[in-house]
Amino acid sequence: MKKLFLIMLMATPLFFIGCSDDDDTTEVSTTYTLAEIGDSEVSGTAKFVKIDSVTTRVELQLQNTVADTIHPAHIHVNDAVTGGGIAITLTNVDGNTGTSITPDITALDDDTPINYEGLLEFDGHINVHLGPGDDLQTIVAQGDIGSNIQ
Repeated sequence: MKKLFLIMLMATPLFFIGCSDDDDTTEVSTTYTLAEIGDSEVSGTAKFVKIDSVTTRVELQLQNTVADTIHPAHIHVNDAVTGGGIAITLTNVDGNTGTSITPDITALDDDTPINYEGLLEFDGHINVHLGPGDDLQTIVAQGDIGSNIQ
């Protein structure tokens, strides 16, 4: 029994030494610019990160957002000049941090499937709004995405 214990004890470190985290994966992502609209002074980036073959994460990082408020954000159809309806509702931007992470995009709001590659080809743009309700009419930052990038 003592020999068995010693053998197991000696084998255990080999098991842990042989294990490693798979840190060799490279992030696949595309970053778009969100420009100030009017004199809002709000601008930043939208980063699309490929999670897997069907899932995309969208990370918004903005500067000069309004503290203690939320800024609704959406991916809209068409380019920013043409405008269009909401295709994907994103997580609201926290005015205190200027950040928003929408972790699991797999479809448009109408349940049409869309993946990372589909978003890179999507005829759309992102709008970040001053706030909910009446403030939804005021866009503080905006940028074309997908097929609208030349």
